[in-house]
Amino acid sequence: MKDILGYIDQKKHEFAELPFFDFLQDKTVAPQVRLSFGPCAAPFIMSFGELNKCILRDESSDDQLQQLINKHTHEDDHHWVWFLGDLRKLGLDESMRFTDVLRFVWGKDTQRTRDLCRKLIAYASQATPIQKLIIIEVIEATAQIAASHIAPVAKELESFTKKTYRYFGDQHLSAESGHAADSPESELFIQNLELSDVEITEAYKVIDEVFNVFTEFTNELLMYAKTQSNPYWSKSSRTDYEYLIIGAGPAGLQLGYYLEKSKRDYLILEAGNSPGTFFKEFPRHRKLISINKRYTGYDDPEINLRWDWNSLLSDSEEMSFKHYSKQYFPDADKLVDYLGDFANHFDLNIRYDVKVTKIAKDQKFMIIDEKGKVYSCKHLIIATGCTKLYIPDIPGIELAEKYTKVSVSPDDFENQRVLIVGKGNSAFETADNLIDSAAMIHVCSPHSISMAWKTRYVGHLRAVNNNFLDTYQLKSQNLILDAHIENIRQNDDGKYTVSVSYTHANGEVEDLEYDRIIVCTGFRFDDSIFDDSCKPNLTINNRFPSQTSSWESTNIQDLFFAGILMHMRDFKKKQSGFIHGFRYNIKALHQIFECRFHQKTWQHSSLVLNPETLTDAILSRANQSSALWQQTGFLSDVIIISEQEKQGKYFEEVPTDYLLDSELGKHSHYYTISLEFGHKYLEAFPDPFAIERVHKDDIENAEQSPSLHPIIRRYCRGKLVAEHHVIEDIASEWTEEVHVQPLLKFMTEQLAQPQSIGSRLLQAGLLTSEQLETALAEQELAVSARLEEILKNRGWVKERTIQFMLDKVINKPVDDPRYLKGYSVLGAYLVDADLVTQGQVDQALQEQKMSGQRVGEILADHGWVPQETIEYIMEYVVMPERNSKSKVAVLN
Repeated sequence: MKDILGYIDQKKHEFAELPFFDFLQDKTVAPQVRLSFGPCAAPFIMSFGELNKCILRDESSDDQLQQLINKHTHEDDHHWVWFLGDLRKLGLDESMRFTDVLRFVWGKDTQRTRDLCRKLIAYASQATPIQKLIIIEVIEATAQIAASHIAPVAKELESFTKKTYRYFGDQHLSAESGHAADSPESELFIQNLELSDVEITEAYKVIDEVFNVFTEFTNELLMYAKTQSNPYWSKSSRTDYEYLIIGAGPAGLQLGYYLEKSKRDYLILEAGNSPGTFFKEFPRHRKLISINKRYTGYDDPEINLRWDWNSLLSDSEEMSFKHYSKQYFPDADKLVDYLGDFANHFDLNIRYDVKVTKIAKDQKFMIIDEKGKVYSCKHLIIATGCTKLYIPDIPGIELAEKYTKVSVSPDDFENQRVLIVGKGNSAFETADNLIDSAAMIHVCSPHSISMAWKTRYVGHLRAVNNNFLDTYQLKSQNLILDAHIENIRQNDDGKYTVSVSYTHANGEVEDLEYDRIIVCTGFRFDDSIFDDSCKPNLTINNRFPSQTSSWESTNIQDLFFAGILMHMRDFKKKQSGFIHGFRYNIKALHQIFECRFHQKTWQHSSLVLNPETLTDAILSRANQSSALWQQTGFLSDVIIISEQEKQGKYFEEVPTDYLLDSELGKHSHYYTISLEFGHKYLEAFPDPFAIERVHKDDIENAEQSPSLHPIIRRYCRGKLVAEHHVIEDIASEWTEEVHVQPLLKFMTEQLAQPQSIGSRLLQAGLLTSEQLETALAEQELAVSARLEEILKNRGWVKERTIQFMLDKVINKPVDDPRYLKGYSVLGAYLVDADLVTQGQVDQALQEQKMSGQRVGEILADHGWVPQETIEYIMEYVVMPERNSKSKVAVLN
């Protein structure tokens, strides 16, 4: 028997080298993932007691060896109880429908496990006591190897979950001795057993077969743990989703609302125990600067959102923030209450107390939380906001107190000299709070203050936080310094000396002394959770992730950003850094998801193609839309003209940059509608309260309107063709004849000439947008001048080319036999347009015989004609006259 036991020991060492045990030791994989094989092992673990009781055990026998076997099988009876307890502790014990349990237990994920059970029963059912002993020895050998590798993983988990794992932990390991013998006497008895040659041969065979089935079993466990794709777990235990949002603040909830509404597969992970954790602490002095105007004089909920900067978008009037606070500048705690109710009202799929510690990417994103649990998704959306303090690079800055931790009690600053670093709203919020108690307050940064009432950017200094300005200008001991801080030093008496160099004092440098220094320089994006496989590029002093017009990372595909992080696209220009801006961005982001990942079209309506209908639609939106009002120029409505279908397709709230990058922007005839300030005219007046405005009836100078007003632009494949300004209105209600009639005239003219000669040449690549703008400006100065004459006189386009476009494109030509007899229809047209010579066409035809290329391709390859010009002539000249032939054929 000693030789048999020696062979088992040899196979045991081979078994320990299996990939499954390497996986268990791989600490780059979260411990909870390494133990996620548990459900797959369930059929074996739960049936092992039956194997012991019904097959291996024989209580009626008085054979000494069988009695030893009986005793051993009783010792394993309770292990399944430990197993079930550990499944619960690991979060793998979620409720399932009974039919789903059956599908899993008898499904493909547990096939090898069931094979193991079946074969062990087959081997043991007809076995002699000697053979049963050998089977038990092999089982014990494999169990001892498994337990010795699994227990250290459980120990890792225990260090931060503070839970004790019995089956996966040390308790099970200590119970697995690796042998059936329970005493030195039993061990000696087993070693001295005598086996016949036949029994020895059978023993080796059984050993090999049992080790083989255990090998297949461990391979299945490994495969299961790596895939993490069991479809039968209930919603609350799933970890693989199509969309995964990190952060249940306003942005995460807003996107969750749209994903829930469209019935998409998503999950929101939130580190806190409720939505909006950030607003439980910030702003430090608890007053929001987002307005809550409850009474506006309007009954339309859409219009009222223009002055409601806190509500998220939804189809429920009940979920309006005005029901939570009566204050114009609400308390931040009210926003926390609102966000919690919003999440509950729409039953958003959120898991709380999940702090993400690492994000990696292979085929999918892998998100690991602090407990080691791994989530995966196709599309990852980061909605965490800017959570890391932005600390300027100043020697000694570590001596300063941080906005996030400094006391908010004015009494703690009585009679102290205080320096506040930064000039944003957090800096002045802090300064205003200390006016009553501090001896002196200096607010310092290299740049001058930007007032929101002048720039129209709500992130600049707001009136609600600028009481401090009075104390500065009215000589009340407080100062605003435009200066670089060169260094900060702490003196022996505990005070601080700060060296500053003034930016508006001819290089003056001075040392100033303070009792306290507070850094209020804002926040930045924290990218520390991303590993190198998916770390996004950063921009704007590394404060924001770099993003495309779809709010997707510029270097990591399928990594998107929502909320304040979207502000990278309009930093300090528009309102994407605030709820009343990014709520519309997120609505657009959801539309982008629907188009890109679910083959939907951007939601739109169809309009009858006449100027009256389009004018009514444009002004209706201008008078009602909150999105165009809040995201001025950043979001636009779009009307795409389909001359063939005789209709206009009206798309709402499209990001303007995305429009130009998308298929929508490639149409040859479309309009954008936006609300915009006349910044060029605003900036001409230093005093924002003394601006010269155009007369309300001066429609000829409507473009000089400094206030918010509608702008309608016509584009051809992303190139501006025409522009119309609706004159500003003091109440922002564009309903009078002075608003309607000029727009109606503009739309009538544009639709009557779907494309002028200028836009046709622009589209064909024969004219630049700058040249067209210059020519149109000249035409306005000389009303009788024809555009084609100006273009010809400038030398930008040949006369024959212009005449060709007029004859063949704009004036809808009849068939010309010349073009139907030749060997190259395209070539003949290009010669007639004076775009190539006949010799060039002949050469192209000769090359075609050798290469088989199309004539148009050869002409473009030589650089004789731009490719876009060839495509234009094909689409608008050749194809209409030869529509009975395919485009491929006509190209030749």
